[in-house]
Amino acid sequence: MAPPAVRFRGGTVAVSSPDIASLTLVKPLPALARVYIGPWIPAYILSYYAFYHAYDTYIKSIEWTFLLCIVLFGGHALSFLFTRWSINFRSRTEATHVSTFEAAEAIKVLPKLHRGKPEICMLERTPRKGQDDLVFFSYQRDKYLFDSAIKTFARISYPCDATPALSTFQTSKGLTTTQDIERARTDFGKNVFDIPVPTFVELFSEHAVAPFFVFQVFCGLLWLLDEYIWYSVFTLFMLVVFECTTVFQRLRTISEFRSMSIKPYDILVRRENKWIEVQTDELLPGDLVSVVRTKEDSGVPCDLLLLRGSAIVNEAMLSGESTPLLKESVELRPGSDRLDIDGVDRNSVLFGGTKVLQSTGIADSSDSLAAPDGGCLAVVLRTGFGTSQGQLIRTMIFSTETVSANNLEAFLFIGFLLVFALAASGYVWVKGLEQDRKRSKLLLDCVIIITSVVPPELPMELSMAVNASLVALSKYSIFCTEPFRIPFAGRVDICCFDKTGTITGENLVVEGVAGVDASDSKKLVPVDETSLETSLTLASAHALVLLDDGVIGDPMEKTTLDALKWKLNSGDRITPTEQSGSKKDNVSVTVRRRFQFSSQLKRMSTISLVQTGPSNVRTLVAVKGAPETLKSMYTSVPADYEKTYKWFAQRGSRVLALGYKWVDGMNKHETTSIARDQVESELVFAGFLVFHCPLKPDAVKTLKDLADASHRCVMITGDNPLTAVSVAKDVEIVDREALILDRAEGASSETELAWRTVDESVVIPVDPSAPLDTSLFDKYDICMTGHAVKQFADKRTSWHQLVQHTWVYARVSPSQKEFILTTLKSLGYVTLMAGDGTNDVGALKQANIGVALLNGTEEDLKAILEHQKKERAKKVYEQQLRITSRFGQPPPPVPAIIADLFPDAVKAQQEAAKAVAADRQQGKAAKFDTTAIMGKLSEMEDEEVPQIKLGDASVAAPFTSKLANVAAITHIIRQGRCTLVATIQMYKILALNCLISAWALSVQYLQGIKFGDYQVTITGMLMSVCFMTISRARPVDKLSKQRPIATVIDWYIVLSILLQFAIHIASFVYITQLCHATEPRDENVDLDAKFAPNLLNSAIFLLSTSQQVSTFAVNFIGRPFREDISENAALKYGLLGASGVAVAGAIDFMPEFNKWLQIVEMDWSFRTRLCAAMFIDFAGAWVIDKVLKAIFASDTPKALITRGSERREARREAERREAELAEEIKKDE
Repeated sequence: MAPPAVRFRGGTVAVSSPDIASLTLVKPLPALARVYIGPWIPAYILSYYAFYHAYDTYIKSIEWTFLLCIVLFGGHALSFLFTRWSINFRSRTEATHVSTFEAAEAIKVLPKLHRGKPEICMLERTPRKGQDDLVFFSYQRDKYLFDSAIKTFARISYPCDATPALSTFQTSKGLTTTQDIERARTDFGKNVFDIPVPTFVELFSEHAVAPFFVFQVFCGLLWLLDEYIWYSVFTLFMLVVFECTTVFQRLRTISEFRSMSIKPYDILVRRENKWIEVQTDELLPGDLVSVVRTKEDSGVPCDLLLLRGSAIVNEAMLSGESTPLLKESVELRPGSDRLDIDGVDRNSVLFGGTKVLQSTGIADSSDSLAAPDGGCLAVVLRTGFGTSQGQLIRTMIFSTETVSANNLEAFLFIGFLLVFALAASGYVWVKGLEQDRKRSKLLLDCVIIITSVVPPELPMELSMAVNASLVALSKYSIFCTEPFRIPFAGRVDICCFDKTGTITGENLVVEGVAGVDASDSKKLVPVDETSLETSLTLASAHALVLLDDGVIGDPMEKTTLDALKWKLNSGDRITPTEQSGSKKDNVSVTVRRRFQFSSQLKRMSTISLVQTGPSNVRTLVAVKGAPETLKSMYTSVPADYEKTYKWFAQRGSRVLALGYKWVDGMNKHETTSIARDQVESELVFAGFLVFHCPLKPDAVKTLKDLADASHRCVMITGDNPLTAVSVAKDVEIVDREALILDRAEGASSETELAWRTVDESVVIPVDPSAPLDTSLFDKYDICMTGHAVKQFADKRTSWHQLVQHTWVYARVSPSQKEFILTTLKSLGYVTLMAGDGTNDVGALKQANIGVALLNGTEEDLKAILEHQKKERAKKVYEQQLRITSRFGQPPPPVPAIIADLFPDAVKAQQEAAKAVAADRQQGKAAKFDTTAIMGKLSEMEDEEVPQIKLGDASVAAPFTSKLANVAAITHIIRQGRCTLVATIQMYKILALNCLISAWALSVQYLQGIKFGDYQVTITGMLMSVCFMTISRARPVDKLSKQRPIATVIDWYIVLSILLQFAIHIASFVYITQLCHATEPRDENVDLDAKFAPNLLNSAIFLLSTSQQVSTFAVNFIGRPFREDISENAALKYGLLGASGVAVAGAIDFMPEFNKWLQIVEMDWSFRTRLCAAMFIDFAGAWVIDKVLKAIFASDTPKALITRGSERREARREAERREAELAEEIKKDE
C-alpha cells in the first residue's frame, strides 16, 4: 500500500525523541535547480561573453574585471558553503518543503542543543501486506518509525519498551516462524554498533568548510592581494597546522571508546522450535538464546532478560564498579507483574557489553528449552544501538565534539567591534573618493578593514585552550567526552557529592554487632562471638558467589564474612573456618533463594537450609537492611531500638538491622514460590551490624579547598540522615548544629513532618502546605530526607527556599537526586555532581559538570601503563628479530624493559650472537634462526593487569576520573577556571588588536603609513608564539577565593577595551604629529605606491609593536587562577622578543638589524620621545585595566555561596589560635 495519506502543515512532522527538536518533510531538487549549480551557469556564460566579446562595452577596466571575479567566484563559493553552514538554507535551496509523504523523499532533522548536528536524512519505505507502507528514517544510528495512529515519528520500539507483563516472556518460545524472523530482521536490522571512526581527511574536510576557517583563508588571501606575501603564507600555514592539531585531538577522543565494540561470535539460538548456532550480529529481539561464558571472554552481545537459570556478570563497562553481580531469572516472579528494566528487574537483565563470569542453566535436562551447551535461558530484549550500551555509545559519538565561537556572546562581541569597522571603512571610502583613488584598491581596503574586526584566531584560540585543558586533565587520569563543558567548570557555584564511594571509601571496617548485649545495647560484640542465630543471619544474608578466582561480591559482605570467620564453598554452602568458635563447628548453611537488595526497598533477604547435625536440617529466613525499614517487620522491637542505631549513626557509622525467623517444613516448591512480603515479616531481632566508614584520604582537604574557593558543597546520599550529617561535619559541609527535616515520629500521615536536631533535643512540627519558618536557617544547617523532598516537591516557593539552604540530603532516591540538581540549575546556579555508582547517573546527566569517580588506584594505572610499555617493546623487538633474521644478521639485544621477563630469550640471543661470531671467524655464511627466541617470547605468561573500565556513571558523565581521588574535582575546576580566563583574555586581546587594526588600515593608511613585508612577518611570528603559548598557561595548584569573570559582556571588559584603545590612539596621534614636525609631510601621498622606509612608517611600526606587547602583557590574566607571565617561559620570551624588536629599533641598538628591518635612522631627541611614548602607553593601559577591574569586575559569588563563610573563617582562626596556644603551653612544660 501507499504511504500514509496524511497532510502536514508546513511539512512539519511531530517527533517523540529526547534528541530531536523538529522534523520537516522535504523533496530534493534536481541538480540544475540547486542554488550553487543552475543559477551560475548563465552567470559564467554572460561573464565569458562580457570579457571576451564586449570588454570595452561593459567592463572597460582592470578594476571592474577584479570586482567581477570577486563577485562571480566568491558568490559561487559562498552559495555552496552556505548549504554546509546552515541546514535551513540547505533545505530551502537543495530541496523544497512538502506536506505529504507521497511527495517527500527526505526529512530535515534539527537536534536539541548538544545532541548532535542537523542533517537531511532520506525517507525510506518498506511495503507491508494489508497495511500502510512502513515509513522510517535513520538518524545518528537510530531508526525512527512513523506511527500513523498518532501521526508522530518515534525511535523504533522494542518489545520491552511498553513494559509488558512478565508472562509475555516467561511463556516465550522464541521466534517460531520464518515470518516472525523476517519481520524482526526488517524492523530491527543487524545487532551491530560498530563505532564509526572517520578518517583524517574526512574530519579535516569538515573543518575546512567551517565558517571561521573559510573566513580565515579569505583574510589571508586578501592580505596576499595587498602585497604582503610572506605574512599571508605564514598565516595560512599556521592556520592549517592548528586545524590539523584539532582534528588529531578529535580522532584520539573517538578512538578512546572504540574498545566498546563487540566482535561477533557464535551463540546458540532457539528458532523455529530448534536450537541452531548463529553469529551474535544476527540476533533479533524475541530470540531465545543460551548464555554461557565464552572462551574469548567476550561481552554479552545485547540486552537479555534471564528466563531460566542464573548468571554472575561483571558490569564494570556499565557501572564502573568491578564487583561482579549475581543475576537471577524472572522464572519465579508473578506473571502479572510488569517488566521494569531500570527497577526491580534490573537484577534479571544481562546488559550488552557486560561479561558473564559464570552461568547456571536449566537443572532439568529433559526440559524442551534446555540448551545443548547447558547455558542459562534468556530472551533478547534490545539489539544494536537500542541497547543500554549502544545508546550511551551513540550519545558519546554524536554529542557536540568541538568548542566553537558560534554562540550569542561571541556574535554580540563581534557586532560591537563591527560598529567601529564600518565607521573606519566608511571614512576610507569617502576620503578615497575625494582623492580619486582606484575603486578596486579602495574596495579591497574597505573589505580588509571590515574583516579585521572578526578575529580569525578566535575559534583557533578557544580550541587550543580547551585542548590544553584536555591534555592537562589526562595527566591526572581525568578524561572528558564533552569538551564544550570545560569552561563551565570555571563557573561552578555548587558542588554536590554522593557519600559512599565518593567522600567515604568503600573498604568498610566491621566494628561489631550492637543491641545483643542484655546489659548494654550500645556494646559492640565482635561478630565471631555473637549468638548462633545472629551468626547464621550474618552468614546467610548476602549475595556473595564463589568463582574460580575466589569469592566475589559486595566488599562490605566479604568483610562481614571474613570477620565472622566463616567461608563460602561451592553450591552456595557457607561453613565456619577453622578459627571460628567450637559451638559452630558442625553448622553449615546452604542458600536456597535470594531476594536481592533494592535501593527502593532498602533491604535484602535469603531463604537457607541450616544443618546442625547429620539429620537436623531447618529452614532459616535471614534479612538485613535499613533499621527504619526493618522496624515494622519485627514481632517484637527492643525498647532501645531507635536509641541504639541512632547513637551509632550520629558517630558516622553505617548501621544495618538484622532479623531472622525459622520456617520449618518448607519444601522446595514453597521455597521457590513464596512471595517476598511473606518472607520479610514476623522477624526476630538479631542485632545491629555496625561498620565504620573511613573518609577518603583527600576528602577533608578537597572539600575545605572547594569551600575556601567560593563554592558551596552539598551532600546528596541514600544513607541514613544521622550518618550523613556526621560525615558532613567531618568534611565541613556542616559547621553548625544540624536540623533534620523528616517524617515525624509516630506520624499517621505522610504529610506529617518535623524538624529535629541530631540529639532530638529540639523537635518542631512542620506543615508542608504552610509557609516555612525561615528564621531557622539563621540558626541551623539544614538536612532533608527523601521523604521530606517528596512532600515539598510540588510546593514551589517553599521548595526553592529549602534547596537554597539545605547542605545535606539523606535517604534520597536516584530520581530525587536528579530533581535536586534540576531545581538548582533552574535557580541559575552552575552545578557539579560527583558520584561513582549507577544510582548517580541521572544526577550526573542533569548537572552542568558531571564527574564520575571510578575505583582505580595509582598502582593500578602504573601497572597498566607499564604493561602497555612492555607490550610495545615486545612488538618492536619481534619486528627487529624478523628483520635481522631476513638479512642473516645476529639478533639485537633484548630491550632492558623486558629483559627480566625473558631470561631464556636473553640467553638464546647471547648464544646465537656468539654462534654467528664464531661462524664469521671460520668464514661460514652467517645464518641465524630466530625461532627459539620467538618461541620464548610467545611462551611468556601475561602479567595480571588491573582493568579500569569506563562505566555507566563514567559514560553518562562528561568527566571521568579513573582514580578514586576526590581531588579530581579540584583539578577539573582549576582547569575550568584556567580555560575560562583564557577565553576572557582572548576576547580582550583580539578585540584590541582588531580595533587598532581598523585604525591602522583607515586613518594611518590614508596618511601614507605602511609596513614592510619583513616587518609584518617578523612581528606576526613573534605574536603567533604569544598566541600559541597564552592558552597553555598552567593553572595554579591552589584554588583561589576570587572567582573569574564569567562573561565577556561585562562593564569592566567593555570599558577596559575602549579606554585602552583610546590611549593607544592618543599615542599614535602624538607620534604621527611628532614625525610631521621632525620630517615635513608630503601633501600628495601616493597611497598605491610600494612600501618605502621613512620616519613616519618606522616610528609607527615600532609603536604598534610595543602596543601589541602591551595588549598581551596588560590583559593577560595570571594569578590567582594560573601561572603569571614570568612562569610561562615561552610567552615570556615571545613578549621579550617583540618588545626587544621595538626597543632595539627605537634606540638603534643594532644598526644592521634596523637596516634589514627597513627602519630609518632617528635622532636622539626623537628616540627619547618615542621611547617615552611607548612607556606611557604601556603604563597607562596597565593603570586603566587595574582601576576598572577594582571598580567594575563582576566576580562576587552568589549569596548562597558566601553564606556562612565569615563564620567558618572565624572558627578556623579561633582553632588556629587555640592550637598555637596549646603548642606554647606544651613548650613551656
